[in-house]
Amino acid sequence: MKLKKKNLLKSLAVALSISLLAPFANKVSAQETNIQTPEIIGEAAVTMDINTGEIIYSKNADLKLSPASTTKLMTALLFAENKSKSDTLTFSDTVVKVTETSLNNYKAINPGDKISAEDTMKAVMIFSANDTAYLMAESVGGTVDNFITMMNDKAAELGLKNTHFVNPSGLEIDPLNPSNTEINQTTAYDLAQIGIAAFKNDWVRETMAPKSGEISVSLSGTPIIIESRNKLLGKNGNIGGKTGNEEQAGHCFVGFYERDGRDLVTVVLKSEYGATGLNVFEDTEKLANYSYSAPKEIYKNAGDEIGTVDLTYKSFRFFGPEKQITAPIVVNEDVEYYKNDFNDKNATLSYNGDVKDAWKLSGNKEVKLTFSTPGHTEDVLGMVKLSSFELIKANLPIYLLSLLIIVIILVLILFIVRIINMKKRKRRRYY
Repeated sequence: MKLKKKNLLKSLAVALSISLLAPFANKVSAQETNIQTPEIIGEAAVTMDINTGEIIYSKNADLKLSPASTTKLMTALLFAENKSKSDTLTFSDTVVKVTETSLNNYKAINPGDKISAEDTMKAVMIFSANDTAYLMAESVGGTVDNFITMMNDKAAELGLKNTHFVNPSGLEIDPLNPSNTEINQTTAYDLAQIGIAAFKNDWVRETMAPKSGEISVSLSGTPIIIESRNKLLGKNGNIGGKTGNEEQAGHCFVGFYERDGRDLVTVVLKSEYGATGLNVFEDTEKLANYSYSAPKEIYKNAGDEIGTVDLTYKSFRFFGPEKQITAPIVVNEDVEYYKNDFNDKNATLSYNGDVKDAWKLSGNKEVKLTFSTPGHTEDVLGMVKLSSFELIKANLPIYLLSLLIIVIILVLILFIVRIINMKKRKRRRYY
């Protein structure tokens, strides 16, 4: 019987130990997960969660580079926002001059030839036809120059600070003005934001989606079979993308992925074309595989001091001279993020609340803090570490002085009252 009791107690002790240590074991295993950051050929790259905006991977994410034909994501987005699939477009004298990687390579195009807006989108997003990119520009902006202004205005609207467009195609030699040496410029981060905006447009997204069988467009009634340049389409969750390849840009690719209900965008700029032209796609697959399994790490632990805040208050709470005090801000919960160089450089955790009255925040009151990384912002709980005693202590001299003044006033009042009473007594004696 004693043995049974002993075994029972041992079992209970083991169970209790396991239950107490389990949370710590989970934390350790998460920290010890050794997922290698991929090595890629591309000079700059980024991976972002489309729904949360979080940057999962970065490599030179703010380096300005030529985007080549990935430019057409912006061109297609503006086209989709301003046109309908059923619209008919007409090739102009200007557009037919654009012959490099164009529908003109399949069939001679003359001014006056017509194509539907739906087929124009296919030609640009699937085949990357440059003539139809210029056709998009003219049809929306009236002139190519007007459209370029719209492209830069849209970039500003999206909050992109390192992007500038000079043409709608991404060609580095301007087919309409070969002497112009200026080229489009963007960064991996900015291009990811453009990609997300384009992906969220139904027309653009559907056009990039996997298709079965041949893809054709109709040019003035003549069907033309076009080929997708996205070598990853329909594989391992890839649901679309836009390629680019120019001398200065190298091989570029913006890829869109969906796995287990989670959407990601990958950007690779200035990869090497290589013997087979597959390097940029191999880079992309590495990024996608890594990004879907990458764990978050601790940015700040609960209890960490993250900075200070300057507060104002009146010495006597509702009146008195206004004073200032600097109080530490402490985070109340673990703050997690995807650790990479771009997030490390730009992450902020701060208190931006409207309440700056020290009395109202005293007593270690819970406040809302803002954690921001590029593309993502979330609220976390924290507190302004300040006690009422600290405020009282900081104002002790003025409180003592005030008390002394009150005592003096009371003594004076008592003294005056005493004198008045004494005079009254003297008068009574006199009468």
